[in-house]
Amino acid sequence: MVFALDLEGVLAPEIWPILGERFELPELALTTRDLGDFTELMKRRVAATRTRGLTLADLKSVAHAVEPYLGARDFLARLRGLGQVMVISDTFHEFSEPLMRKLGGHVLFANRFELEPDGLLKGFKLRIRGQKERIVSGFHAAGYRVAAVGDSLNDLSLLKSCDYPLLFRPVEALRVEFPSAPIALNLDDALRTLELVAREVERNGG
Repeated sequence: MVFALDLEGVLAPEIWPILGERFELPELALTTRDLGDFTELMKRRVAATRTRGLTLADLKSVAHAVEPYLGARDFLARLRGLGQVMVISDTFHEFSEPLMRKLGGHVLFANRFELEPDGLLKGFKLRIRGQKERIVSGFHAAGYRVAAVGDSLNDLSLLKSCDYPLLFRPVEALRVEFPSAPIALNLDDALRTLELVAREVERNGG
């Protein structure tokens, strides 16, 4: 059994809005809940940082202080007792590696930035965009059943390709896409649902 989870919005707060507030840049505060085209969203974010002259080090000084949601580390530890835990997110390794250590050091699949010599953001490598379903397919090929947890439209391909989608405080559009999927409003709810899934998979020999 594999549990594939989004990071921001499920296990921890969204990092970009925190950056937007800290540096007083509204363009940074936008998320996939506001703009569904992630590539366009990232271009706007990168342009905003360059206009202000913010380096990756500046951004990391704020991003690395982000704390997980209360109970998130224990939630993942409980899941790890039921199967493999993978975090598959449109976040960036440079922002979220410290956050993953705070959560217990689980595997993170994420994107990376491209930098200018002076540390300004030059661009980004979307290693996850369009690859979530491929990652899930790899788990399926290895004989695993996959449960996925997501909250926004950027999790759509992950949720569609898994065996057991779980919506976590989802945007309305995600509810429409998955009208029969269970919904969790907190991590306790999510854990109860995923424990039931794990028991079902075990009964069926998966």
